[in-house]
Amino acid sequence: MSISAIQPTAWVIANWKMHPANQTIATNLAHALCQRADTLPDRVQVVIAPSFLHLTQVGQQLEHCPIALAAQDVCAHRADTGAFTGDISAQMLADIGVKWVIIGHSERREYACENNTILAQKIANAQQAGLGVVLCVGETQAQFEAGQTHAVLAEQLAVLKDSVQNNHDLSLLIAYEPVWAIGSGQVASPEQASAIHGFIHDTLTSYGQSLANTPILYGGSVKADNAAAFAQAANVAGVLVGGASLDAASFYQIIQAFA
Repeated sequence: MSISAIQPTAWVIANWKMHPANQTIATNLAHALCQRADTLPDRVQVVIAPSFLHLTQVGQQLEHCPIALAAQDVCAHRADTGAFTGDISAQMLADIGVKWVIIGHSERREYACENNTILAQKIANAQQAGLGVVLCVGETQAQFEAGQTHAVLAEQLAVLKDSVQNNHDLSLLIAYEPVWAIGSGQVASPEQASAIHGFIHDTLTSYGQSLANTPILYGGSVKADNAAAFAQAANVAGVLVGGASLDAASFYQIIQAFA
């Protein structure tokens, strides 16, 4: 597994989830960010993940902008085409200019009951279509309070073992998003994030040296007023941003924190 194509030293990824409610707002938001393209830090790769319905329109705004396009999910069954009503394949995403796909977000794990078997298929399909993967991992409040964080993360990261053994050429980012911090207003401290990221790094390295330099991002109630603290924390290579990415000015401040 190779991540040699990854050049930036920091990553700031916007996950718009099921927002905004209409195409005009989505297009305007992307346009507002692209208008600031000349002032985006060279060392930071910015990525936007809109809903499937808005991918094409947002992608058109990003065509002449150094911001990459991501999807929030991908079909597990096939990488190309097939009789899977409602699914979107990795090949379809690549065809419209998508470069990255978010896989394993806690909301998909919970609401769609996705397990490592499904996630491994999605990772393989993304790799087959040349898409980079943002693999999300994180523990619930109950698991955190029970001291199970390391065990939970080790189980979730184990989905990568076969990929390493099969020597897949995959561009990979890991996003640590403690479930208890997503949209809750709670947030892990930079020290907590740094320690957990260190554990993730050690776990990945144990799978193979090709994963030793995998960038590890933090997510979970990241905002303009706490982004700088995470930017300065050890082992934190960027952030995955939810609600704060829906405001161009706020998201721009987060980007600048990693300059």
